[in-house]
Order: sequence, then C-alpha cells, then structure tokens
Amino acid sequence: MSDWERLDAPAAVPNRSSGRGDAAMEPSIMRLRRSRNPALAAFDAGGRAFQRRLRDLMLGAALILVPAVALNVWITLVSVARVESDASVPVLFDDGTTGTEDLAVFLAYVFVSATPAVVGYFAATIVIGDRFGRSSSLGAALLSTLRRSPAVLAAWVLTHWWFIAMAALVAPAGADGLTLVFFLSFLVWPASTATLLVIPVMVGERLGPYRAAVRGWRLVKQRFLSGLGFVALSAMLAALFGTGLSSMIPLLDVFGFLALGDAASIVVGVSIQLAVVFIVPLVAAATAQFYIEMRVAAEGLDLAIDLDAAFADSSAR
Repeated sequence: MSDWERLDAPAAVPNRSSGRGDAAMEPSIMRLRRSRNPALAAFDAGGRAFQRRLRDLMLGAALILVPAVALNVWITLVSVARVESDASVPVLFDDGTTGTEDLAVFLAYVFVSATPAVVGYFAATIVIGDRFGRSSSLGAALLSTLRRSPAVLAAWVLTHWWFIAMAALVAPAGADGLTLVFFLSFLVWPASTATLLVIPVMVGERLGPYRAAVRGWRLVKQRFLSGLGFVALSAMLAALFGTGLSSMIPLLDVFGFLALGDAASIVVGVSIQLAVVFIVPLVAAATAQFYIEMRVAAEGLDLAIDLDAAFADSSAR
C-alpha cells in the first residue's frame, strides 16, 4: 500500500501512557470529530468528560472554591441587607461613612470572579490531558494549577480589566446596582467571548498570559458567533441551575415545610453556592472542550493529528 492510499484509511492514533503507570488511553477517547455546531458539541463532549472524571473535577474545584464560596455568601448577605434594608443581616464591616464596606465588597467581587479562572485551568489540565493522552491525577492537576496560579490570575487581570471597572461601579451602587448590572451585561457578553479561550490556551499550548490572550482572541474571532453562542449557553445553564436551587428554599418556607425566619437569606446564599460548586467545573470542562472544537473547526487539528499519525505509521514501516 502506498503512502497516498494510507491517507484514505482511518488513521491509528498512537497510544501514550498516562504518566501514572496506568494503561494507555483508548484510541476512541483520542479521536477528534468535526461538528457543525462547536458550542453544542463542546457541552456534549465536555459533559461526558465531566461525568468520566466527576470525582476529580468536583473535589478539586471544591478545594479551590472554598474561599470564594465564603466570600460569595457574605456578598449575598450584604446585597440583601442593602436592597431590603434588613438590619438583622450581619455586616462584617459596619461603616456607613468611610466606604470601608464598599471597598471590601469590591475586593470580594474581584476575588470571587477571578477564582473560576483557576478552576478553569484545573479543569482544562484534566480535560485536555485526557483528550491527548496525557491524563493527570487529581493531585498532579492541583499541583500544576498551584504552580501556574500566579500566571492564571495575571491573565485574568489582563483580560478582565473591564470587569474590575464594572465591579467598582456596582459595589457601592446598592439597590441601583441591579439596574446597572442589567445594562452592563450587554457589554459583558462579547467581552467574555473575546477572552473565553485564554486559560485553555495556557494549558494546551503552554503560553504565558499575554501570548495566550493574543492567541485566544485570534482563535475565537474565526468563529465568533459560535463563541457568543457558547457563552450564552453557559450563562443560561448557570442561571437556570442557580435559580432552581435558590428558589427552592423560599418556596419551602412559603408553603410551611420550613420555618427559617431571619435565617432565610443566609440559607438562600448557601444554596446558591452549592450551585456554584457544581456549575463552575462543568462550564470549565465544557470551555476546555470548546477550545479543542475551535481548533478542529478553524485550524483542522483533527486532520493534522491524522496526517501525523499516518506518516508516522508509514515511516515506521
């Protein structure tokens, strides 16, 4: 059989050991397939990867998100206190004149919003590694994330300066902040799409923050509508899941199944964080898969892998 005839045959993907002494990854996991809708394909394949590595992804994300969850609960309490003027809600920074609480809420907003980027790096390490035969254990993925966390946070600040400016406007706005968030959300959608692939690029191509930001933009702009669709699906999934959990507790209280009293806002805040612990690693896994889908759709990554495998097989003969 000639080299050109071998190109028409299904390419054998070389097995690569996992690095943990386990058996090689199955070729079916390595096989890349093109999709007409990268956004839906990313959630489909990302969901399968999330299910396959559920224990590792959930446990690792929970460990990373612990401080963010605690701050998020406090932000929820402060927001409820400001909107409802409820004096029974505990406030950690009791200052009504110097703006100490506003500054604390602003810093908490920024920290909570940056933490999912670290979870994204952790999830991308697992998902991209599994897809390309470099499977990582929970400990190895956490250690890699810990080493790279300064670069990840630097990348987030570089690409999300607009969010920091938005948080500075929203934090002291009180009840009016809800209206401000609504109007600013129309700017957040394209801005989030433009920076969507920065963290997966850092994992998949081992680039620094600035080069990853440039590379991520060049990649996503080739299928920008697909990127917008993926961000919209992610936001819809997070909103539906979060609304479902957060509304369940008040409904139980209203119908008399629970008697929470003044603690209702605290219980609601905690229930929302349960949704966060689940939805953040799921969306992070889907984002890592979306990076692969975009490289397949825009750059022919599947063809490059198949050609390399075919010629490697012929040269070995």
